[in-house]
Amino acid sequence: MTVTLAFYKGRGNSVFQRFQDGLIRSVTRGIYSHVELISGDALHGHPAVCLSASGRDGGVREKIILLKPESWDLVSMRMDSKAPCQFIKDHLGARYDYTGLMLSQVLAFGRHDPDKWFCSEICAAALGLPNPQRVSPQFLFDVVTWKKDGVRTIG
Repeated sequence: MTVTLAFYKGRGNSVFQRFQDGLIRSVTRGIYSHVELISGDALHGHPAVCLSASGRDGGVREKIILLKPESWDLVSMRMDSKAPCQFIKDHLGARYDYTGLMLSQVLAFGRHDPDKWFCSEICAAALGLPNPQRVSPQFLFDVVTWKKDGVRTIG
């Protein structure tokens, strides 16, 4: 079984979304502004059931997203997807953590509120990484692609 992480490198539809994506990329010094967790293999040009926390959607949610190759880089990892997916599903409906995002990514305080999540934080926690509140989308990409054994990057 596999888990796929989808890393967003696209541009939002509105001026506010483009500003939001640009701000996250600038603060985290990366090319990604968002990440989604998918059970199994995912393919560009096809819809996938994605799990994550989204400020645009208000918090932790499950959503079908069309993975356009110009907007998403995909990283597939050989691992059982049951526990990571269940971790996020157990938090469905939790609010998006704007304060935690600012305090952990911008000011480096490492603050974590267990009732609120941002995208890379909940994906990192679902994968069992320590201190998930310190993980940005770019850092998560760097971590999961650092040792290439069992990892397939499509992008």
